[in-house]
Amino acid sequence: MSKSSEVQSVMIIDRSGIITRVMSTMLTELGWGPVETVATPVDALSSLREKRFGLVITDWAMEPMDAGEFIKSLRADVTLASTPVMVVTGNPDPSQFIIATDAGADAYALVPFEVDTLALKLDQIRLRRSSSPRQMSD
Repeated sequence: MSKSSEVQSVMIIDRSGIITRVMSTMLTELGWGPVETVATPVDALSSLREKRFGLVITDWAMEPMDAGEFIKSLRADVTLASTPVMVVTGNPDPSQFIIATDAGADAYALVPFEVDTLALKLDQIRLRRSSSPRQMSD
Protein backbone atom coordinates (compact mmCIF):
# COMPACT_ATOMS: atom_id res chain seq x y z
CA MET A 1 0.00 0.00 0.00
CA SER A 2 1.81 3.06 -1.23
CA LYS A 3 1.27 6.63 -0.21
CA SER A 4 0.10 9.17 -2.76
CA SER A 5 3.06 10.90 -4.36
CA GLU A 6 1.20 14.19 -4.22
CA VAL A 7 -1.35 15.33 -1.67
CA GLN A 8 -4.75 15.89 -3.24
CA SER A 9 -7.89 17.32 -1.76
CA VAL A 10 -10.93 15.08 -1.60
CA MET A 11 -14.63 15.78 -1.35
CA ILE A 12 -16.85 13.08 0.14
CA ILE A 13 -20.59 13.22 -0.55
CA ASP A 14 -22.48 11.23 2.07
CA ARG A 15 -25.13 11.85 4.69
CA SER A 16 -23.54 9.45 7.17
CA GLY A 17 -21.06 10.98 9.57
CA ILE A 18 -19.68 7.55 10.37
CA ILE A 19 -18.93 6.76 6.73
CA THR A 20 -17.32 10.13 6.11
CA ARG A 21 -15.12 9.77 9.23
CA VAL A 22 -13.98 6.27 8.24
CA MET A 23 -13.30 7.33 4.64
CA SER A 24 -11.46 10.47 5.81
CA THR A 25 -9.23 8.40 8.09
CA MET A 26 -8.43 5.94 5.29
CA LEU A 27 -7.69 8.72 2.81
CA THR A 28 -5.42 10.50 5.28
CA GLU A 29 -3.59 7.23 5.95
CA LEU A 30 -3.00 6.92 2.20
CA GLY A 31 -1.62 10.45 1.96
CA TRP A 32 -4.70 12.15 0.50
CA GLY A 33 -6.18 15.31 1.89
CA PRO A 34 -7.43 17.61 3.05
CA VAL A 35 -10.84 15.94 3.05
CA GLU A 36 -14.07 17.93 3.00
CA THR A 37 -17.56 16.49 3.30
CA VAL A 38 -20.97 17.54 2.04
CA ALA A 39 -24.35 15.90 2.57
CA THR A 40 -25.91 16.19 -0.90
CA PRO A 41 -24.87 16.20 -4.56
CA VAL A 42 -26.41 19.68 -4.93
CA ASP A 43 -24.11 20.96 -2.16
CA ALA A 44 -21.21 19.18 -3.88
CA LEU A 45 -21.81 20.82 -7.26
CA SER A 46 -21.99 24.22 -5.59
CA SER A 47 -18.75 23.63 -3.65
CA LEU A 48 -16.98 22.21 -6.69
CA ARG A 49 -17.73 25.38 -8.65
CA GLU A 50 -15.98 27.39 -5.94
CA LYS A 51 -13.02 25.10 -5.22
CA ARG A 52 -11.27 22.33 -7.18
CA PHE A 53 -10.76 18.88 -5.69
CA GLY A 54 -8.43 16.11 -6.78
CA LEU A 55 -11.11 13.50 -6.18
CA VAL A 56 -14.81 13.23 -5.36
CA ILE A 57 -16.12 10.15 -3.57
CA THR A 58 -19.89 9.81 -3.53
CA ASP A 59 -22.37 7.37 -2.09
CA TRP A 60 -24.72 5.94 -4.72
CA ALA A 61 -27.99 6.51 -2.88
CA MET A 62 -28.17 10.26 -2.55
CA GLU A 63 -31.00 12.80 -2.74
CA PRO A 64 -32.16 14.68 -4.73
CA MET A 65 -30.06 12.83 -7.34
CA ASP A 66 -28.25 9.50 -7.25
CA ALA A 67 -24.57 9.14 -8.09
CA GLY A 68 -25.29 8.48 -11.78
CA GLU A 69 -27.24 11.73 -12.10
CA PHE A 70 -24.59 13.60 -10.12
CA ILE A 71 -21.79 12.36 -12.37
CA LYS A 72 -23.76 13.29 -15.51
CA SER A 73 -24.22 16.82 -14.11
CA LEU A 74 -20.53 17.02 -13.24
CA ARG A 75 -19.41 15.79 -16.68
CA ALA A 76 -21.78 18.25 -18.40
CA ASP A 77 -20.03 21.21 -16.74
CA VAL A 78 -16.91 21.96 -18.78
CA THR A 79 -15.05 23.36 -15.75
CA LEU A 80 -15.77 20.24 -13.64
CA ALA A 81 -15.84 17.52 -16.29
CA SER A 82 -12.34 16.20 -15.64
CA THR A 83 -12.81 15.79 -11.87
CA PRO A 84 -12.18 12.14 -10.92
CA VAL A 85 -15.18 10.46 -9.24
CA MET A 86 -15.38 7.26 -7.21
CA VAL A 87 -18.78 5.78 -6.37
CA VAL A 88 -19.29 3.73 -3.21
CA THR A 89 -22.37 1.72 -2.35
CA GLY A 90 -23.60 -1.02 -0.08
CA ASN A 91 -25.95 -2.33 -2.77
CA PRO A 92 -24.43 -5.09 -4.93
CA ASP A 93 -26.90 -4.48 -7.79
CA PRO A 94 -24.77 -4.69 -10.98
CA SER A 95 -27.02 -2.20 -12.77
CA GLN A 96 -25.66 0.57 -10.51
CA PHE A 97 -22.13 -0.24 -11.63
CA ILE A 98 -23.19 -0.05 -15.28
CA ILE A 99 -25.03 3.25 -14.79
CA ALA A 100 -22.11 4.77 -12.86
CA THR A 101 -19.59 3.63 -15.45
CA ASP A 102 -21.72 4.88 -18.34
CA ALA A 103 -22.10 8.24 -16.56
CA GLY A 104 -18.31 8.55 -16.29
CA ALA A 105 -17.32 7.19 -12.86
CA ASP A 106 -13.60 6.54 -12.58
CA ALA A 107 -13.94 3.86 -9.88
CA TYR A 108 -16.66 1.93 -8.10
CA ALA A 109 -16.50 0.03 -4.79
CA LEU A 110 -18.84 -1.92 -2.57
CA VAL A 111 -18.76 -0.97 1.11
CA PRO A 112 -17.54 -1.97 3.53
CA PHE A 113 -13.98 -2.18 2.26
CA GLU A 114 -10.51 -2.11 3.77
CA VAL A 115 -7.88 0.59 3.28
CA ASP A 116 -6.02 -1.73 0.87
CA THR A 117 -9.07 -1.79 -1.42
CA LEU A 118 -9.28 2.00 -1.32
CA ALA A 119 -5.57 2.24 -2.15
CA LEU A 120 -6.11 -0.04 -5.15
CA LYS A 121 -9.05 2.06 -6.38
CA LEU A 122 -7.04 5.29 -6.00
CA ASP A 123 -4.15 3.74 -7.94
CA GLN A 124 -6.59 2.68 -10.66
CA ILE A 125 -7.93 6.22 -10.89
CA ARG A 126 -4.40 7.66 -11.12
CA LEU A 127 -3.41 5.12 -13.77
CA ARG A 128 -6.57 5.64 -15.79
CA ARG A 129 -6.23 9.41 -15.61
CA SER A 130 -2.53 9.45 -16.50
CA SER A 131 -3.07 7.26 -19.57
CA SER A 132 -6.12 9.14 -20.89
CA PRO A 133 -5.27 11.43 -23.84
CA ARG A 134 -8.07 13.79 -22.78
CA GLN A 135 -6.56 14.17 -19.32
CA MET A 136 -3.03 14.56 -20.56
CA SER A 137 -4.02 17.57 -22.63
CA ASP A 138 -5.85 19.31 -19.73
